[in-house]
Amino acid sequence: MQTDVLIVGGGFAGVTVSQELAKKGVTTLLLDKKDYFEVTFANLRNIAAPDATRLQSRKHYRDFLSGRFMQAEVAQLSAKQARLADGQVIHFKHAVIASGSRYPAMAVAKTHSALDIASRTAEMQQSFQQLQQAKKVLVIGGGVVGVELAGEIAHAFPDIELTLAHGGSQILDGFKTKAQQKARQQLENLGVNLQLNRRYQQQDDSYIDSATGEKVDADLVFAATGAQPNNEFLQAELADILNERGLVKVNAQLKVEGYNNLYALGDVADSGEAKLGYLAVEQGKHLAKVIHNTLKNKSSKTYKRHPLMALIPVGQKQGVVQLPFAVTTANLLVNMKQKDLFINKIYKGFGTKPDIAR
Repeated sequence: MQTDVLIVGGGFAGVTVSQELAKKGVTTLLLDKKDYFEVTFANLRNIAAPDATRLQSRKHYRDFLSGRFMQAEVAQLSAKQARLADGQVIHFKHAVIASGSRYPAMAVAKTHSALDIASRTAEMQQSFQQLQQAKKVLVIGGGVVGVELAGEIAHAFPDIELTLAHGGSQILDGFKTKAQQKARQQLENLGVNLQLNRRYQQQDDSYIDSATGEKVDADLVFAATGAQPNNEFLQAELADILNERGLVKVNAQLKVEGYNNLYALGDVADSGEAKLGYLAVEQGKHLAKVIHNTLKNKSSKTYKRHPLMALIPVGQKQGVVQLPFAVTTANLLVNMKQKDLFINKIYKGFGTKPDIAR
């Protein structure tokens, strides 16, 4: 099998590249282990309150992808071909590494094994049922995912004794101080017990802080820490492109360092930007132009990195917005995402519409 552009991974970055190149008439093939795309940042509300929105975050690739799609796992990638887990080989002129990342201990955020929509729905439903039965819940990790998840659980289950533990001295590392303070205040107003400078590790049925020896017992634990890049298929032939964190080294054109036909973006790439969905989309738009220009023997502009902006819901009624020039909790801005968690916006950007839950 051959293609002009092979895209490994069907998240925000991979789908954006595929859709943008299709508009330009470039032949692409997108590979993903799953048969569906999902708006991953909507998953946290799906866990705590699956009926809060009628818009579904998941959609089959076949129903909206303009380029070709194959449900397959890449076992090994080289500079010229991809070998699939079933032994099939795909040759390409250019390849885009958009394989994303995962949370080893929290598959419900980014699934490891639910490869079809029915399985994924069941996986999410199981977490919801566990929450319905829980009295004490521990969320480990005070980044964007941990803060959003804690807010969603506290809003939907106010009777749960909820603890959010973070290893640093402030939640939302890398954000402005005001954003950190506002998010902390909102969580505490929801009754969340926030513990900072805590690094809990599991020991038997309890979680022990490695520094203080403090113990936390919980019926249910979500570990939103230790995100790992999905890079296993690169390690045999392309280990030289990975940095010490396992991220793919790229230049200002999002081209893999040392290779003229390999590109990387999104969570798996060392792009110098935060690992957020909207930034993966922006990278995808730029990379599609770069590849199209390369095929036409034209030059391209370098990728202009974006300042960190985010709209972080803290439960269903509040949130924090960080802009380049300000931090605000104004309902006018917060409600832009609270309406449907940007599900409709994402699919509209892909040239389609989300399915409506019946």
